[in-house]
Amino acid sequence: MEKIFFWWSIISTVVNVVLLYVSIWQILENRSQKERSKSQVKIWMQDAQGIKFALGRTVRDNLDKRYSTTDDVCNTVWAIESMAQALYQSLYEERCVDEKEYKVMQKEFAEIAKKNTIIQQATSSIEKTKGI
Repeated sequence: MEKIFFWWSIISTVVNVVLLYVSIWQILENRSQKERSKSQVKIWMQDAQGIKFALGRTVRDNLDKRYSTTDDVCNTVWAIESMAQALYQSLYEERCVDEKEYKVMQKEFAEIAKKNTIIQQATSSIEKTKGI
């Protein structure tokens, strides 16, 4: 009977040591995950601040008559829109999308961007031929 208790104590000690290591690993992993999340939130906050600053700067430049044509303003708005879209995409991917969905969405975004580029090129060529 003593041998059974002896072996049981050895087995339970080994199991407890393994569980201790697993617990320590989980604590360390949890801390690193929290730090990654904090870092990502800081990046998102900086992106949002950049968009806010860009919008304010656009308004100020327009009021100070620094844009010579509406095309200049439109180009600025397009640049700011792309920054906002990148921020939105990053936030959405973090919370809602798995890897397969992300790849499909990236293909769709590429197709939309390609269509927009073709439309812009066609519009600008039409305007050039009209002499606008």
